[in-house]
Amino acid sequence: MTSPIPKGTLPPPPGRPSWGGGNDLPLLYLGWGQRDFAKDPLAIHHDLGTNYYVLLSGEIIVTTGLTSQIVRGPVALMFDPDCAFGITQSKRATVEILVWIWQGQPVLTELRPGPGGFMALNLRARLVDSLTELHVRCRDEVALADGQLPRTLAALRDLLEVEILRGNQAAPAEDEMRWKLAHTWMAGNLSIHAPVPALCDYLRMSPSTLHRFFRTHTGLSPGAYFRRVKSEEARRLIRDEGWQVKAVAHHLGYRHSNDLSRAMAGSHQMKLTNLKR
Repeated sequence: MTSPIPKGTLPPPPGRPSWGGGNDLPLLYLGWGQRDFAKDPLAIHHDLGTNYYVLLSGEIIVTTGLTSQIVRGPVALMFDPDCAFGITQSKRATVEILVWIWQGQPVLTELRPGPGGFMALNLRARLVDSLTELHVRCRDEVALADGQLPRTLAALRDLLEVEILRGNQAAPAEDEMRWKLAHTWMAGNLSIHAPVPALCDYLRMSPSTLHRFFRTHTGLSPGAYFRRVKSEEARRLIRDEGWQVKAVAHHLGYRHSNDLSRAMAGSHQMKLTNLKR
């Protein structure tokens, strides 16, 4: 006679860091750190909530019923509460994991596995630090255990799901969004005199990374592109809005109108004689 599949969170091996909450919280369980599933496999079981299992590094084998799948980190796995699953490894090796078990289904429909199934989303390596920080924040919150705990845990779950989706997005999508942010920031800060340090801080990029980023998108350095955007805005104000050169120069942070004229002449896109004075 086949033994029934246990339902509930299985205790980790002795010494493994973990936290188990109560049914009155949206978060049921946290696990983290290193583990060797060849030495201590996770038996097939059902969890009481949706299992968010982030494999930061290493390789594991996920077994559900009659199927087995090799999974390599970094990857996020979401197991439906009705999914019976177990985890092992093909050989002795240490893997790094983060585990959340939350009540009910994921908030974001994109992260909801099919009934009785699971889903795997590959993660870009740069998102690993963000997910690790979120796990630490969850541990800090449950240790604090004040009256705001259910509310803060719900907010952290929302952020966790967004970060998992973000980590699974193709890099070009994020790159395009960051470029839009950079261009919008420049367009809104045309009067400043040192845009590069401020833009590095805004985008959280080093100067060398910012330089490569702009070279890729524009063929220009950040400073040269900023000056071009600034000149284009000056021409628009003069040509389309009827501004005087002196007023445009003041608006864009030039000390003198002659400085603006020289900047526009240097762009080779409008001659000084065509400026409306």
